[in-house]
This record gives sequence, C-alpha cells and structure tokens, in this order.
Amino acid sequence: MHRQSGFSTSCAALQAEALTSTRQRLLTGMDAGSLPSVEYVQACHSTLQEIVGSNTAKLVTFNLGYLPYGDKQVTTKTPTTVAAVEAALEVVCLGGLISIMAYVGHPGGVEEYEGVRDLIAGLSPSYWVSTEVRMLNRPTAPVLMMVWRLVDVPQRRG
Repeated sequence: MHRQSGFSTSCAALQAEALTSTRQRLLTGMDAGSLPSVEYVQACHSTLQEIVGSNTAKLVTFNLGYLPYGDKQVTTKTPTTVAAVEAALEVVCLGGLISIMAYVGHPGGVEEYEGVRDLIAGLSPSYWVSTEVRMLNRPTAPVLMMVWRLVDVPQRRG
C-alpha cells in the first residue's frame, strides 16, 4: 500500500513466510536504486487501519486464499477478510483504489469471495465505484474486485 506522505509502502501478512516471500520478490525483481522503503508487519489484515491510519493510502491490495507453495490449510477467512476490507474503506484516500484478488478454488474461497462481494455491492454509488473481473469459462479462476473512492462527491440539494 502506498501512503500519501512520502509514498511509503506497508506490507501486512499473518504468516512470516509471506512477508519473507514478498521481501525476496522485491529484492530480486527490482533494481536496488528503485526499491521502495517497505515496512513489513506480521499481523492479521483486519488490523490494517491500526497499522497505517485513516485516509492515508492511495492503493490497498489484497491477495486472498493461501500462500503459493505454502501450507494450503492456512488460508484467509471470511470474517477477518470482510473486516480487513471494511478497514481498507477507511484507509484509502479520496481517489484511491482497493484491489482484491479472491481465489475461489479452495475450501472456503467461494464464501470469502461472496462475503467481500456482498460488502462491496452494498457501498453507496455516491462515494464508491466498484467492478468485478472474472473468467466466464473457468469457474474456479481467481476473481478480481476493485473499488475506487470517488474524489468528487455529489452535493445534496435541499
């Protein structure tokens, strides 16, 4: 996630292995001079607002499911994921984006996707724009959901 002041990046994950994997991918995928300053926090994604504050992020991303090449029994869960997306709605600034990649092919994945989708579908179109991208001919393929916080909020007429 990129914060507005100084464009710092925070990475939160419950599993230390996920943080290590992210750190390695950044180190091997970018030139040393272009590496961002990253704060790695081992915590549940539902504590996002406590980690970065409110109205601070231009981008919040979620990659749900299990850690690739990790223990497939350790997955994100619907209650904490919905709480995390609710926190992201408070964290993202005007004009900011929340990106959620939901993997529906593992046990509990469909329920997690549906919980997040229901939350997003209920957002006021006066303040939020949301979309979903999915493969129609691959029912267990990941589903990408994106939510933009509108900059120009319509004024009420009285």
